[in-house]
Amino acid sequence: MKSNILFETNRCFLREFSPEDARDIYRLNLHPDILRFTTDPPFENQVEAEAFLRNYKAYQISGFGRWAVILKDNNQFAGWCGLKFILEENEVDIGYRFLPEFWGQGFAYETAKVCIKAGIEEFGIRRIVARVHKENARSIRVTEKLGLIYEKDLLYDGVPWMNYVFPLNANPIKNIPKEFPDNSIPA
Repeated sequence: MKSNILFETNRCFLREFSPEDARDIYRLNLHPDILRFTTDPPFENQVEAEAFLRNYKAYQISGFGRWAVILKDNNQFAGWCGLKFILEENEVDIGYRFLPEFWGQGFAYETAKVCIKAGIEEFGIRRIVARVHKENARSIRVTEKLGLIYEKDLLYDGVPWMNYVFPLNANPIKNIPKEFPDNSIPA
């Protein structure tokens, strides 16, 4: 497990997806409360989820992507978190999805803050946005707790979204969330 870890939090490892995640990704994208707040269609079956994972090229194209979140204490897949380059808008989005049994435990915040920090420090990203479904109160709270600021309303596929942006100035190190007092990625 240790060899493919990209980032680490107090309770989680973040690593690239692998085809072995297909069962969990399929299960994650079936949940109606998750689908309610996304425009992504569910996978038809586990085979389709595995094909998606085998063809996931974000890491090769942009150097980053969505990463599997694995719990340290039992190596269990909890969900995903990470960055996504949106070519049509020349934007980088922070996003996450967790299995319902992990909701309300702070995993979205814990992993997203590490991803934002890596985006700034390791990938040199100058603008990070979060696109949040207007009715997703939990994600709005996480987004605001991360320090992202509401920018504007959006409409995707007839669905109302809110666009938040992580505030960067000429010196992005000064804008890293307060949880990083020594400006280093937590070990």
